[in-house]
Amino acid sequence: MRQMMRLHIICGALLIGFCAHAQQKTPQPKTQTVKLKVPPLPPSTDAAMTAQLADAKWTPAEKLEPRFPAGAQVALIGADPMSTGITAYMRLKPGYKLPKHAHTHMSWLTMLAGKGTWTIDGKRTPSTVGTFVIIASKQAHEFACDAGAECVFLLRRSGPTDYIWPGK
Repeated sequence: MRQMMRLHIICGALLIGFCAHAQQKTPQPKTQTVKLKVPPLPPSTDAAMTAQLADAKWTPAEKLEPRFPAGAQVALIGADPMSTGITAYMRLKPGYKLPKHAHTHMSWLTMLAGKGTWTIDGKRTPSTVGTFVIIASKQAHEFACDAGAECVFLLRRSGPTDYIWPGK
């Protein structure tokens, strides 16, 4: 019985010593706080929303894509949180020529103001208020706004905006 008690005491002492050793804190490396400046997320197009053209906050298109000639503007309405596809207004000054390009993802556009001509895969199509255009993935397209008035579109993309330029 005494031997059993000694064994319990020895095991208890070992257990206490092991626990005390395990609780000793190892020195942690010094941490440094890094502050990241993250732009605000656009409104989600995955929920009910309304947008007014009169309230649009326009950004020159050449700030978003340097290959665009001055005279095109974009106003973000929102973005799909899953695909990151945007919904936006696009405004072109009278006489503006949107250069030939394509996108990885599909685009849908409805003309809200103005008059001009789409050229999609070499086929020219006149565009007036109410014209709805679907541009397939990687389909080359360009647009010429007539000189009489600015052209305004409602634009939707199925994925992130990118630009594929001819010869690239």
